[in-house]
Amino acid sequence: MSNSAARARGVPERHRDHPRRLTAVGDSVSDHDLIELIRSELASRPTLSLVAGRVSHLLLAGQVDGDDPILDLIDPGNILDEKTVMRDAVEYILSFPHLSAGEVAVKYRKTWANPSDALRKRAGQIIGLKQGRRYRYPEFQFSLPEDAIELIRRSNVALGAEDDPWGVASWWLSPNPAAAGRTSPVDLLEAGDLEQVAALVWAEVEDDIA
Repeated sequence: MSNSAARARGVPERHRDHPRRLTAVGDSVSDHDLIELIRSELASRPTLSLVAGRVSHLLLAGQVDGDDPILDLIDPGNILDEKTVMRDAVEYILSFPHLSAGEVAVKYRKTWANPSDALRKRAGQIIGLKQGRRYRYPEFQFSLPEDAIELIRRSNVALGAEDDPWGVASWWLSPNPAAAGRTSPVDLLEAGDLEQVAALVWAEVEDDIA
């Protein structure tokens, strides 16, 4: 008996065509829609809540457009494993300025008695990236003009930063295919284009709801 036949005998009949159904879905929708379908399905299953954020982050971080220059550097026969993707995604996010809670308080003259507690209480509004037992906070959340900071706070809540801080940080800092010139949302904020950023956030939230 072949290995595939043996495996099929142990699989309930209702699931035996699952790979074919996934292939059909993959063929009929764009990569973006497929990713959103997977993220939505994960989010709807409480039993997968511990891995939903991590998988969503991997899906977002692993996206490569057909004209992306990175393709010139990747051997088509080389399959990047999860650790490589995670490492590269984390390194990319941490290549931007970050601050500890204490540094946020000092640099931006916050009068918090306990900066760490103050920032953790704002976990939905402020992205905190946990590394070991410490948190690092992307500095763009504090360094921009007040109207941009207010938009960031509201957007972080809408995008689900409390549950998936790495994924939301990646969204802010990565080139956005829907923006003019594939500009990142943070770069758009620095250019004063709050209207386009708000539109990108709304589109992302709408995709998650759909």
